[in-house]
Amino acid sequence: MSDEQIAHAPAAVNGSFLTVLRQLLGFLPPHPIGQEEEEKLRAEIICAAVSTKVIVQNGTNNTVTVTFSRPPNDVTEYIKGKALYADDTSGGFSDVFKCVLDKPEEPIVAVAVKALRLGTSNATTLQESRKKLRKEVHIWIRLDHPNVLKLYGVTDGFSPLPALVSPWVESGTLTNYLEGPGRGISKEERVSILIKVGEALHYIHSEHVVHGDLTGSNILINGEGQPLISDFGLASILEEYNETSYFKSCRPGAVRWVAPELLGECKPSPKPSFESDVYSYGCVILHTLSGKVPYSEIIRDFHVPHTKICGGHPQRPTDLPIEESHWQLIEYCLNVTPGNRPRLPYVIGFLRR
Repeated sequence: MSDEQIAHAPAAVNGSFLTVLRQLLGFLPPHPIGQEEEEKLRAEIICAAVSTKVIVQNGTNNTVTVTFSRPPNDVTEYIKGKALYADDTSGGFSDVFKCVLDKPEEPIVAVAVKALRLGTSNATTLQESRKKLRKEVHIWIRLDHPNVLKLYGVTDGFSPLPALVSPWVESGTLTNYLEGPGRGISKEERVSILIKVGEALHYIHSEHVVHGDLTGSNILINGEGQPLISDFGLASILEEYNETSYFKSCRPGAVRWVAPELLGECKPSPKPSFESDVYSYGCVILHTLSGKVPYSEIIRDFHVPHTKICGGHPQRPTDLPIEESHWQLIEYCLNVTPGNRPRLPYVIGFLRR
């Protein structure tokens, strides 16, 4: 990327959360507020809005009961056809059941019920994480974009925590799609998928949401070949539940997409950011254009973090060649310095050319 290209990367069009808050409440803070303070303020406001008593029951099945002041559409009584075994256990941190959502006076639809796996049964740890779970569910359920997977609500009875209910997407994940029915799609179709993923990611950023775990497993492809991104914020929730790095324990494969600044050993663990999402999006671009997962030349997942932390980029695939301009874009997104990565509107605009 030239200096001129970098200089003209457009800024985000939406006002900050603090700006919106000022407009709503009609006041200015007594002193300038930084990004970290703004994010903390936002989180506190959301948590306060949905705060409620949480009851932790240590019964024989170690059930955790989480109640909501504004229920995020509890659909437990309408979920039918739960199988004894999950239909998909490949996610590493969850089990996915294919069920039916049968609500009165509404069409019956097939749904995916994602039951999160916990790495701890410690009641104190669960209590400390409850607010974050509520916040992420409320955030996801209000998102509205054609390329963001809809969240119907939550249901009990699948795991200690409420399970997430969303539409069943027949073609599965982007990774499976590129290895199967989408193997032969054209470059133009691949770029179209990437533009729609980028637009969806930019939309959730405009809603002040960091995805935190954008990979080939968290982008689904529907029957029309259109992408849907999912699983917002679950990485940080599960990291707290498992009391260790999410990327090192629950989802080893995720290290191929995760930004290097999130892989260090420093305490407290670095948190996902808009910039780390851009890095992951760059890996999605590489994956989609080439059909190869990032760092495919490294066989074992556990060798990938060292390469990333040392500043190593993935090798340029040769089986399905990536044109030079797109390869430069990928390297721009994968810059080891978060602040030097492009903004999403620039990346989307580049792909549209």
